[in-house]
Amino acid sequence: MHAQHDEPQTIGLTQINGRHWLVGPDGDPFFAHGITHMGTNRATFDYSVISNACKRLGFNAYGYGCPDALRADMPYLESWNHLVPISMYRGKDNIRFVDIFDPAVQAKLQRGVKASCQRSRDNPHNVIGYCWTDLGAWPLDNPTGKNWVDFMRDLPGDSPGRNVYDAFVANWDGDDGQARDQAFLCRIAGQYFRVIGEANRKYDPDHLIFGDRFAFNTLDPGVVKEMLPYVDAIAIQPHFWAPFPKDEFDKVFQLTGKPILICDFAIRFKDGDKDVRMWKIADDSVAAGEAYVDYVKAALDTDYILGVFWCNPVDTSKGFGNAGVKQGFFGDGLSERPGLHDAVRRLNDYRESVTPQG
Repeated sequence: MHAQHDEPQTIGLTQINGRHWLVGPDGDPFFAHGITHMGTNRATFDYSVISNACKRLGFNAYGYGCPDALRADMPYLESWNHLVPISMYRGKDNIRFVDIFDPAVQAKLQRGVKASCQRSRDNPHNVIGYCWTDLGAWPLDNPTGKNWVDFMRDLPGDSPGRNVYDAFVANWDGDDGQARDQAFLCRIAGQYFRVIGEANRKYDPDHLIFGDRFAFNTLDPGVVKEMLPYVDAIAIQPHFWAPFPKDEFDKVFQLTGKPILICDFAIRFKDGDKDVRMWKIADDSVAAGEAYVDYVKAALDTDYILGVFWCNPVDTSKGFGNAGVKQGFFGDGLSERPGLHDAVRRLNDYRESVTPQG
């Protein structure tokens, strides 16, 4: 785990009075707050304009999906989501598990990690850290109807993964098929996280690693435990509604013992006749702002939340053929959302007031 030094050169972690904080290259602790997907290819806007708008609101960082044009602007998260395309929202037809025991597959993943690390070499002081695959279909029973164990079991008999699986089954003691599959899932996870984690640390040993991004319903405790040796903190995408789910976050912190970054979150709200789909949706942007402030203040009240990132800068399609609008923080033409933006300005002032001085 990276800690504060007399002359820190990269963003790391520190603890002050028992609370975990990010600490910048200048040695000052900070709570990261900003917007994800700033480099979305589903919208077009002037990066200099949105940069100024974010700074006027008091944001101090960008989440994952930050474009090259903004990487020298403020701290940001590096990420990838294409190396192992198993995100649940892709739908079953777009899920692509890989034979993680195949040396050729491992070499391909290592090259992909290297390329992602090299993307940030020009802005080493602004890299908060690395996130990996987003909302992976890790649980054996998940909405895609597919899982990694079934994939390995169905591989050709002479493949590396099938050989590992057959040897595992031959040595399994017991007739509980579900327990056996769960144990092999953890074996897969251990190999996946070792390959990705060791490559990430090799090609960028100086920055934080947050690992795979989990939602509460994609977080398999056995899988996450396999990831822990390779990460400094945990990236969570919680439900997109209030109030702050402290009990669920507490369980993640107790399970992992590592601080948590809320890497992707928003309070969605009714917005004219737009098809904004969410289970608990606020009545309007004013109500969303009030709920969001309460949520982030509750995150600041914990000992372990490192930051919060609002999902999406502007309205876009949801992608992968999904219906509805993926709502943005800014309105059309980067316009201000009534109530929401004023609430965020006040929230960022509050964030600064409770952040310890370096």
